[in-house]
Amino acid sequence: MKLLLTNDDGVNAEGLHVLAKHFERDNEIIIAAPSMQRSGSGHSITTRESLVAEEVKIPDISSKAYSINGTPADCVRVGLDKFKNIDMVISGINDGFNLGIDVLYSGTVSAAVEASVCKVPSIAVSLDTKGGNYDYNIAAEYALKVFDIARDKYRKDDVVLNLNIPPLPMEKIKGIKVCSMGFKYKRDILESKECGGNTDVYYINDGYATLTPLHYDLTNYNIMDKVAGLFSV
Repeated sequence: MKLLLTNDDGVNAEGLHVLAKHFERDNEIIIAAPSMQRSGSGHSITTRESLVAEEVKIPDISSKAYSINGTPADCVRVGLDKFKNIDMVISGINDGFNLGIDVLYSGTVSAAVEASVCKVPSIAVSLDTKGGNYDYNIAAEYALKVFDIARDKYRKDDVVLNLNIPPLPMEKIKGIKVCSMGFKYKRDILESKECGGNTDVYYINDGYATLTPLHYDLTNYNIMDKVAGLFSV
């Protein structure tokens, strides 16, 4: 398959390089990533400056790579415009979890969302790196597992698969749990608050990798009729 890889940690980030090494074994890879660290940029785009894509060489990676002076969402849009017939976009491996409402701030997830806006299937991949006992190769292997299933059985062009991997040895990760977003503030004052049950925050803490399907439509359909009844005139 022809894949576009991106991230929000920048074109020189280790997580992106490890991801590329794993995926270029059996796929055609093109990398389009920010020229600098753009974590927490959300779904921002560049509107007042020209975007420039500069080809760069990444050591030990054979795939073509481009450094772009824009946001993660910019990189996806530029990549999809420049390179035709991209089958899937994979964003990551992010330096840190993207759980709960962190996805609203995340450039990693927003890059994948931008792909879905452009009707290209996408996966966002994140790994907790705070404790120091992490291995990007394990996260890449889990990304490959999700990719293989999505490629063959569930390649939806308007769905983002948000994958988070705990910083554990491969044999200690209990598997993958498909679950909903939990509740976790990005701000330090409320660093982690979980609502329990079938959520990404809950299962990550229990030793699972988590997979949450996301969509760019933020409409709360559950209360649509109630709000319409209150405000209809």
